[in-house]
Amino acid sequence: MLKESGMSWLLVSFPLSSRIMRISPTRSVRAFPWPVLKSIVTRASSLKHQAGETSETALQYPVHTFASGATNSMRGAAYLSGLLNAVVCDIGGTSTDIGALVSGFPRESSTHIKVGEVRTNFRMPDVMSIALGGGSIVNCTGKTVTVGPLSVSYRLPVEAQVFGGSTLTATDVAVAAGFYELGDRSKVKAAEGVIDAALEEIHAMIEALIDKMKLSAGDIPVVLVGGGSILIDQNRSVKGVSYFVRPQHFDVANAVGAALSQVSGTVDLVASLVETSRSAALESARQQAVRLAVEAGATPESVQIVQIEDIPLTYLPGSATRIKVKAVGDLPRLSASLAVVEELLKECNLAAVITDLPRSQSPSSSAAANDCVEGNGLVTARTLDTLLVEKAVVKATAASSAALPADWTPTVIDGEWLLSEHDVECIAIGAGIMGCGGGGNPYIGKLGALHQLKLGRRLRVISPDSVTGGNVCIVLFMGAPLVCIEKLFSSEIQSAFEAVKEILCSGQYSYPNLESDLDVKKENGVKYIENFPRDFYKCSEKDNDVITALMPAEIGGLNSFMPLVVAAELDLPVVDADGMGRAFPELQMFTPFIYRDQYAPSCVSDENGVREVVLQADTPKELENHYRAICVNQGCMSGVCLTPIPAEEVCRVTVKYSMSRAWRLGQAVMEARVNHRHPVDTIMEHENAVLLIAGKIVDVQRRITGGFTRGHVDVEGFGEHDGHLLHVEFQNEYLIATMQTGGKTSEVKACVPNLIMMVDTDTGEPVNTDEVRYGLRVSVLSAASAPQIRTPEALKVVSPQAFGYNHVEYVERTDYVEYGSVVQT
Repeated sequence: MLKESGMSWLLVSFPLSSRIMRISPTRSVRAFPWPVLKSIVTRASSLKHQAGETSETALQYPVHTFASGATNSMRGAAYLSGLLNAVVCDIGGTSTDIGALVSGFPRESSTHIKVGEVRTNFRMPDVMSIALGGGSIVNCTGKTVTVGPLSVSYRLPVEAQVFGGSTLTATDVAVAAGFYELGDRSKVKAAEGVIDAALEEIHAMIEALIDKMKLSAGDIPVVLVGGGSILIDQNRSVKGVSYFVRPQHFDVANAVGAALSQVSGTVDLVASLVETSRSAALESARQQAVRLAVEAGATPESVQIVQIEDIPLTYLPGSATRIKVKAVGDLPRLSASLAVVEELLKECNLAAVITDLPRSQSPSSSAAANDCVEGNGLVTARTLDTLLVEKAVVKATAASSAALPADWTPTVIDGEWLLSEHDVECIAIGAGIMGCGGGGNPYIGKLGALHQLKLGRRLRVISPDSVTGGNVCIVLFMGAPLVCIEKLFSSEIQSAFEAVKEILCSGQYSYPNLESDLDVKKENGVKYIENFPRDFYKCSEKDNDVITALMPAEIGGLNSFMPLVVAAELDLPVVDADGMGRAFPELQMFTPFIYRDQYAPSCVSDENGVREVVLQADTPKELENHYRAICVNQGCMSGVCLTPIPAEEVCRVTVKYSMSRAWRLGQAVMEARVNHRHPVDTIMEHENAVLLIAGKIVDVQRRITGGFTRGHVDVEGFGEHDGHLLHVEFQNEYLIATMQTGGKTSEVKACVPNLIMMVDTDTGEPVNTDEVRYGLRVSVLSAASAPQIRTPEALKVVSPQAFGYNHVEYVERTDYVEYGSVVQT
């Protein structure tokens, strides 16, 4: 490849991405810094031990250096201030980075983050940035004073007025205000009121940024580090800030953090579970990872496992599973790292900071007392780094959440709800939560819906009460959610829909027969036609009243959006209803199949347009088995169009207003973020849900069998749930949750058809079965299901016994909250 392209270097990205679909953005983003990084590493080989990662590793994985600056600043701020729970504000010469310390470690974004608006699979600290620094230029236009975004940058010692330059900078403002002694204050020249106005603007910018970073409404201490932190008045009252701390040696906090770095060992291999057990394979990988960390320089007693992933590879034989384990540990002798810190401080003409560092400069001893420390009042590097690697916190981008309108009013015109980008975001969150971990990844469906809006098409939603003529078609994705992460959708669903429409419009179908010379087969209670021709019937405008709307089969994840995407292309409305009120893994659990006895015509299609049409099915379970076998042969991902429902029966056989319910839930979560209210509490109130556990995922087992993603998740509780372990089993969706306390016998806490919802503890973002992984901080909740799936008829196919849990007794919850349609309100 190098020879053919004429390039001098080549980066391989698959080791960084555990999902094929994410490799492309990963590759693009991680290639950007490589030429610059190579130049830096070549000139600074001393970085090898101080940064805790070898220069060879940095060159191999340059993207790992993306967040090193912010991470080092936060770790240094925690060490220097002695605070374990605070916001860290790192102000440099051109920008301000802000992050949060939770129990002494940087809060991480442990699912997906965007780098340059590119969605990636990297794990990095959750950091926000604005263009405010010591070199930011102060402009005065009329009565308006602005600070930044332009900066004099590295020319501050030349261009700033305190140093004899002619440009009014933020540093000049801070010196003129008496915040810091630097240069010659008398040289600062500004019109009357400009200094005060600039100070107001600087503090307003910082206040807004802190407000976005916080996850709760209470005040929180803020640690100021970086040379530009002199811009902030520590004695000023700022909304959301209990007090400011600018610790000793604040301007070299980044260097202090870098000197406290760790080393790691990572094992990434493919194991055959035919030859060994999963537990044995994981244990072997753990031991290898620990050994590699020790070989990299970590002390054996300090090494901990921080990441465990096992991903079934269905496209390889022999129960192949990709196992990835990462271990981290401290460098030998803490004193050696602190010696580096002391040397850096001496170079800056600062006093050494080792054991005599003040615990905190907090004006509130009672507040500081909440931030527990060890021994002599300091957070030791060992304690801090242990905390750093033990936990990972998911957080959706707070900036985007705060920017969304909390008082949004849906657009309803002539009885049609016209979805906007904001509405799509809300539905993605709500449907993801209501999907109980299944239904496919809502992010993929959301992208499809947003794309339709960008093309100028309409996403139209109508009330089920307003459907008065024709038929409503149900379209869906069928398969294992884990697969659609690696394999994008094409035109499978559109192909299946077109086949059903052609059959209905042709006038040749009378249940259960199709008048044609096509070869019809029948087996296992299903009558079908293989390789249904693509030119069977050409529909015209006169056929437009045959199918008048589409509807989702389930209000969960990806399948909530597929009807919207297809309907936008056809300019059809989508009915505000579904057939489950949540997501379920099998077709017989679809309410129109529970309350109607017609299951055909329907169609399944692959991405190549190969279609099979079912003309008759004796039972919906036989239809499910038939389609599931086809789905497995099509790569565990197919498009399906189920038999249409006559307009007059829609309200009787469906769960009404489920799209509106998902929207309201998503909107509530967004409002909670903006108002710094706990999203999990909001979900509990909206759904009358019960919190089963809040904790950390400590084990995940997944496998793809029979066209389903099956497995379990173990969540270890913390806080009030300390000592509890929740075991959640899933088949595409979460099915049953059992609690174990203190090693005692497990007790069933929730089961189908009740909703078992797993969300990120801090943001309320849904955590699907294809996204669960070791280390995520999650909350697991249970809520009542819709009445339509709690009837005796429905329980025959959705009770625990229907999934093989014969020992589990379903306890009905009747506290389901009814919500009306957005269209009608």
